[in-house]
This record gives sequence, structure tokens and C-alpha cells, in this order.
Amino acid sequence: MEDPEIITGERMLGLIDMLKRERIALKLNIAGSNNEGLSILLGIKKVNGNPCLMLDFPAGAHLDMLFAHEKKANIEFIDKKKIHYNFRSTVEDITPRNIYILMPKAINRIQRRRFFRISPPLGTKIIINDELGKFEFSVINISEGGVLTTNPAAFHDERIFFQGAEKSLAVVCREDGKTHIINIKKAQLKRINKVLETHHYNYAFDFIDCGRQEENEIRNFIYSCQRRFLEKRQTQEEDMF
Repeated sequence: MEDPEIITGERMLGLIDMLKRERIALKLNIAGSNNEGLSILLGIKKVNGNPCLMLDFPAGAHLDMLFAHEKKANIEFIDKKKIHYNFRSTVEDITPRNIYILMPKAINRIQRRRFFRISPPLGTKIIINDELGKFEFSVINISEGGVLTTNPAAFHDERIFFQGAEKSLAVVCREDGKTHIINIKKAQLKRINKVLETHHYNYAFDFIDCGRQEENEIRNFIYSCQRRFLEKRQTQEEDMF
């Protein structure tokens, strides 16, 4: 990984203004937990005398995020030029509608891709069809560099799915009322987790070989998911007034 460019001062404030003006989706994660969700920046507000970023309460977050006061928060986003950024700060206050993050000292600008994950529409799945059989998995989240899936049938065969296994797969998604299939030549199984509550297995695949067209299709699908999220948020806000 290359060293990030560290943005501070007026440039950082300009970047924060862009986040609010362009309503860019933010991925918020509370450190030390699996609690994360998507949000948008609503503005800057002083809380307890400290300047804070006022975010909409994250979509997809668990209610226990309401108790994340003073915990560390990691925030990632992508601008319209497809440049990735991240920063860390502290949760200053939380209400059922908003979360207040202390103004960061710096924002990191990262040229690399493959780390911004987003939840796709329900029904998005991957299909693996090879000499060992045909398998379907529901997609939990997806990025330009990989996909996290789950098998709702609680099926797991360690002879077929083991860490390091390489598979060809197809991402099947719905866009504009049509079914789209994105074929990935080679993906590597990087992580296997069993969910204790459901006994389902989650599988994390890295895309290690796909064509330029497929890369663009994955990227466009991710941005479509972001647009859908922002449109839904805007509709919810309009319904409140």
C-alpha cells in the first residue's frame, strides 16, 4: 500500500464542504465492533464547545451505535473522480437522528482502490459453477476488489471452500429492472467465518483476475448502489417535512 497524502487546513475544510454540497456517501465504522453503516454529512455544529461533523444516523447501523459516545470512528468515502479518502476521529455525541464526530485533524487521500464496500440490493448473489458443482451465495457487501457473501443454507464443504481456493464466479444483480451478470475470471477465497447465531457461513472473496470491462461493470454497479442509497435518504428526508 502506498503512503496516503495527508490533507489538512483549508484544503481539508474545502473537502468537507464538498462532502456536504455533493451529498457524498460516507461509510462509518465504530472501532472495535462490527457496527457500520452509510451516512451523509449534514453540516458542521459545535457540541460541548467542540466543532463536529454532523452526520445523518447511519443506515444499516445497529441501535447499539447509540451508545458509541467517545468511541473511535473510521470514515471512508470516494469522490466523483473515484479517489478514496479516509480519516479517524471520535464520537462526541449521538441522537436517534444524528451522530456528531469531532472535526478531524487530517483526512487521508489514497490513490488505491478496492476497499470501499457497499451493501447491494436484496437478491444480489454470486454463482460458482464448476466441476465440483453449482453454488449460489447471497452478497452481503461488494467492492471493486472483492465480495463478502453468505450461504443461507448453512452448508459448508471444506474440501471445496477453503482459504486460498481459487474460483471463477458470476455476480448476478438487478439494474433498471434487468438482470445483469458480471463474470469474474478468478477470485480467491480469503476468509471463512461461521455466524454463531445462524450457523451460516460467510465467505470473503478477492477478485484477482477480471477484465477491464468487468472492472468497469463492478465499479458502475457500486456507484449505482450509492446513488440508490442517497436517493432513498433524500426521499426519507422530504417525507419528514
